[in-house]
Amino acid sequence: MTFTIVFLTAIIALIVSKIRTIVLRNNLDDVNEKRLLITGSLLILFFVTSATLPYPESLYWFIGLGVVFTGILLSFNVLKKEFKRFLKLRTKDKVVNVLFYSLFIVVTNIYL
Repeated sequence: MTFTIVFLTAIIALIVSKIRTIVLRNNLDDVNEKRLLITGSLLILFFVTSATLPYPESLYWFIGLGVVFTGILLSFNVLKKEFKRFLKLRTKDKVVNVLFYSLFIVVTNIYL
């Protein structure tokens, strides 16, 4: 249980720091900032409840996909700006970003 708490704390810290970075980088207005915060809160809440409450596998994926699609709908404008920024990166930076977030998703699924 201690490892789960440490792992969840690291995931929450990463999500909060990424949200803060995105808000500052895009100079978001209040509405988009609140939408992004709601998206981050839903994601954090999903990770915490999936670690503390044992969901059946089908319900876990249903709730996870629901959180992801709700987050995409809430913060679509911000995601569009971030995707344009991603496309402007050098190829090496793109590959590093894709590999990092893919590894992050895989490790999160393994340990939670």
